[in-house]
Amino acid sequence: MSGAVFLDDDEVRDLFPPATAVAAMRQAMRAFSAGEVTQPLRTVLRPPSREGGEPGLFGSMPAHVPFEGRHWFGVKSVVVRADNPAKGLPTHVGTVTVFAPDTGVPVAVLPAGTVTELRTAAASAVAAEALALPGPTTLAVAGAGAQARAHVTAMAAVRPIRRVRIWNRGPDGAAGLAEWVRTEHGFETDVCATLAEATREAGLICTTTSAREPVLHDADVAPGALVCAVGACRPGARELSSALVARSTVVLDSAEAAEREASELLVPLREGLIGRDHARGEIGAVLDGRVPGRRGERERMVYLSLGLAVQDVVAAVLVAKLRAVRAGADPASAWWRA
Repeated sequence: MSGAVFLDDDEVRDLFPPATAVAAMRQAMRAFSAGEVTQPLRTVLRPPSREGGEPGLFGSMPAHVPFEGRHWFGVKSVVVRADNPAKGLPTHVGTVTVFAPDTGVPVAVLPAGTVTELRTAAASAVAAEALALPGPTTLAVAGAGAQARAHVTAMAAVRPIRRVRIWNRGPDGAAGLAEWVRTEHGFETDVCATLAEATREAGLICTTTSAREPVLHDADVAPGALVCAVGACRPGARELSSALVARSTVVLDSAEAAEREASELLVPLREGLIGRDHARGEIGAVLDGRVPGRRGERERMVYLSLGLAVQDVVAAVLVAKLRAVRAGADPASAWWRA
């Protein structure tokens, strides 16, 4: 690991603001849908319980991605421990590591939690740019954690948000998010007793919950709205009802991953409410014009985000470059050797 730079959370946030992150995710998703990325489905290791406790699980997400004329190896490695919050730690802990394109030497190691938080919200903002109506000023958010905050910030970078309506299972969390939104962004906020109350008049909806069963239903979403659903990123999890998915136009981050892992699609498929061709296509193909995006002002759209290694690795390579340049490296040279 000699020579690898270790970045902390604050450095990543400083070097990867919303405008930078959105541009990077736009590039990543176009490259992915164009077949320029080599990326297997994520590997999850679930060992048996030993030593009297649950070991959690380990996830590995490698990718080989294009960046400024070269292809880079990178991998996100994450351990998920449900008991971590009681220890003052996040449930997801890990790293994103990137390797030099010419030698394979490790270049940088970044905190996976912060990279995931920022790239997920930025990818949703890319979808909002492409799929949302031009002028929604009201954003509805389900959830009140780090992803909820990141999504407020990212959506404000691409749409003229003025009001944020918040629902969370715990009212204290919703109140805390509302206070943060007012302080950080100056937006009007509403803490809502139900998710339906939060969403019915919102043109843009972000669901960032850990729900196992649907929390957002067909009657809760107005014509013309876009739902960015990011919480159900593992098999078995669902935030959206089958009827909502069936009666909306669906765009994916990865068709292959969705076919294997997206219960938002797999459940209504088993129920006979949709066919295998229900999703319109991938967001990267929409960006390239190979798949149509929004077709009308009243079309309800859903962006299903499972999260991809290409997003992590592109983000990490860019952040590593920006740090090297800040330290004096020539951005036009082999900056990773500096």
